[in-house]
Amino acid sequence: MALRLTNISIRQRLTYLIMSVSCISVLITTLTISIIGVFSLRNNIVNELDVSASIVGDRNTAALLFNDDKLAEANLNVFSVKQSIVQACLYNAQGDLFARYGNEAYPESICPNDTSKRTIIAENRILLMKPIIKMQDKIGYMYIESTQEQIAQYIEKQTSIAFAVSIMALAISYLMAISLQKTISRPILSLAATARQISLGKDYSIRAATIGNAQDDANNELVILTHSFNDMLTEIGERDRQLKKQNTELEKAKDAAESSNRAKSQFLANISHELRTPLNAIIGFSSILMNQLFGPLGHTKYTEYSKDINESGAHLLNIINDILDLSKAEAGRLSLNYEEVHIGKAVNKCLTILSERAQQGGVAVTTDVPKGLPHLLCDRLRIIQIILNILSNAIKFTPEGGSVHIKAVTREVDSEPTHFVITVQDTGIGMTEQDIEKAFQSFGQVDSGLNRKYEGTGLGLPLTHKLMEMHHGELTIQSTPGKGTLVTMVFPAIPPEGVEFNGADQ
Repeated sequence: MALRLTNISIRQRLTYLIMSVSCISVLITTLTISIIGVFSLRNNIVNELDVSASIVGDRNTAALLFNDDKLAEANLNVFSVKQSIVQACLYNAQGDLFARYGNEAYPESICPNDTSKRTIIAENRILLMKPIIKMQDKIGYMYIESTQEQIAQYIEKQTSIAFAVSIMALAISYLMAISLQKTISRPILSLAATARQISLGKDYSIRAATIGNAQDDANNELVILTHSFNDMLTEIGERDRQLKKQNTELEKAKDAAESSNRAKSQFLANISHELRTPLNAIIGFSSILMNQLFGPLGHTKYTEYSKDINESGAHLLNIINDILDLSKAEAGRLSLNYEEVHIGKAVNKCLTILSERAQQGGVAVTTDVPKGLPHLLCDRLRIIQIILNILSNAIKFTPEGGSVHIKAVTREVDSEPTHFVITVQDTGIGMTEQDIEKAFQSFGQVDSGLNRKYEGTGLGLPLTHKLMEMHHGELTIQSTPGKGTLVTMVFPAIPPEGVEFNGADQ
């Protein structure tokens, strides 16, 4: 019932409530009156039987004393005028049945043998046994058995009355509910309709119809509710206008920031491209001088200087390449060339490139890459760039005597690989949580002072993170200051939809 009431209008709820209360009140009143009437009627029947037993008993005194059963039966026939009397039995002083009257409608009735004084109200009978006293002597017993037909008729009558009164109460209460709706449900329904209209149209200039003055009708909750609702709409409308204004300003700021970012990326791409051409020439000419292809340079310092020029140019070219790649990735113009890559070969190539640096720094590098690993679908050059950046950082930030361990495994479900996991664990200086967040930012470095102990531009980890995202992978870092860092790279084994790839890496 409660669930049904939640799905109907307040007008119907008010009608149901008033009608239900009225009907229940009528039923309770009628039931109370009926119960009282039944008990009262039952007591009257018992009293009437008691009086009848006394009168008929007195009339049968002579019949009992002179043993005249004919006279006794004639006296008992007085009960025939009342259809509710089932039977009447007259006993002598010894308790033997002397005379009997029986209603023909109840042929199964039998006079009881027990003559002890009693009054019994059974389910549908009232039984009364009473002694007959003459001059303080017990000369016999009178037994009367009656139906409760009067009570049944009374209950039936009360039921009809209750039904009729209930119908009248429902009709009256329905008329009252309709009258009350004008002052209760209509204002609430008006508020609901206004709220629905505002919700659909987002027009906060709409106001609910007022039904009074909130100050003059301070005790009328509906008046206060209507005025408070309109005040709330005014405040919401003002906030909505301010919010729209702020959103417009934010959109302009966003467009300006995106335009500035595009200009920055375009500038970095252009300047990086322009710098690569002279740098390649510097690297090439310094390599010719360093290798003395056209004859001896003379002084050994020239050879050392040419080597320094070559190494510095190569380092600067790597930085420019990182800037160019990062700017392309941020601008969404960096594409991947998918192919099947052997993880073990990619790791070995990175170790070959970094072996000299590891030896110079006194860092031991170990690997755990099973030969039977399946191929990984990825961009071969970019996967080497990712592993190389992570390994390079691990070696750079691991002090002499430390170690770096790289491991590759697969995650499987039902013997089918779902992900490739590459981890790099070092025993380096470690980082805090704040340092890790800073390291992921472009040009961000943990040691950012003017006299940095460790060289770098802060582009390696942000670029690696971008390349991992492009591979639909995940890069996580766990680190403890003074104990080391664990970098985990997770690549999906199943390629994204629509990816075209070349053959396997041999």
